[in-house]
Order: sequence, then C-alpha cells, then structure tokens
Amino acid sequence: MRRSILPIFLLFCLCASSKLCAETKTEVLPDDWIPPLAPSITAALGNLKSADSQAEMNQLSRQIADMTDAQLFIAYVRLYDRLSTKQRAALVTEQAKWLKARSTAARAGVESTGGSLAPLEANNAEVTYTEKRLKELRARLKSL
Repeated sequence: MRRSILPIFLLFCLCASSKLCAETKTEVLPDDWIPPLAPSITAALGNLKSADSQAEMNQLSRQIADMTDAQLFIAYVRLYDRLSTKQRAALVTEQAKWLKARSTAARAGVESTGGSLAPLEANNAEVTYTEKRLKELRARLKSL
C-alpha cells in the first residue's frame, strides 16, 4: 500500500509546487533545506548488512530505494523550479521516460527469478539507477 501511495503523493507535490511557483513566483523548497535522508539511508544500509532474514533484507532494500527516490524527487523539484516553462515541459517528459526505464532496469537486475531474493536484486538495481539520475540532476542544478 505504501509503495502505491508514494507516486501519487510525489505527483501531488509536483503539481502543488508548479502551481505555487506560478502564483507566488517563489520556490517551494528553500535552498538551505535538505531533509536528512542520507543518515537514514546509511542506517538502513547498516541494518541490511546485519539482517537475519531474506524478508528483512527485502524490506530494508525497499526502504533504501524509497529514500533514494525521495532524494531524487527533491533534486527534480529544485531543478524544475529554476527552468523556463518550455524547459519544465521537457524535463517532465524526460523524467517520465526515465521512470519507465528505471522500472525496466529494476526488472533486468533480477537474476534469481521466482525466488525470495528477487525483490532485493530489483531494489538494488533500482537504487543504482536512481543514484545515477540523482547525480545527473544535481550536476544540472549546480550548473544553473
């Protein structure tokens, strides 16, 4: 259930962000505000190393993927806020295409089909793919 709500919440935030920015001409995310996701990711990675069951590893890897996605969303909104209307439309199209590619990459990252290890492998592939995009968006943001 949580996984299905996250995309809807993120879409709502983006819509609210663009409407708020258009109406007030201000950014939604203050430049100096960076939610502390990195320590949470680090803690989850530590817990993952000492996990006792496959189910626990799958759950922790999903949490890491979700937190990495949240970091990506923040970078995406920050970049979106600084672009022209035409550039924003291009970014939205680009991100939608990238999200589909990420799903494909996650599925392709599964080597053990049908087993309980598959979610861990898919989550790890998703995190790796998301981290690359996060680095790219942050670099684009920094260049503005």
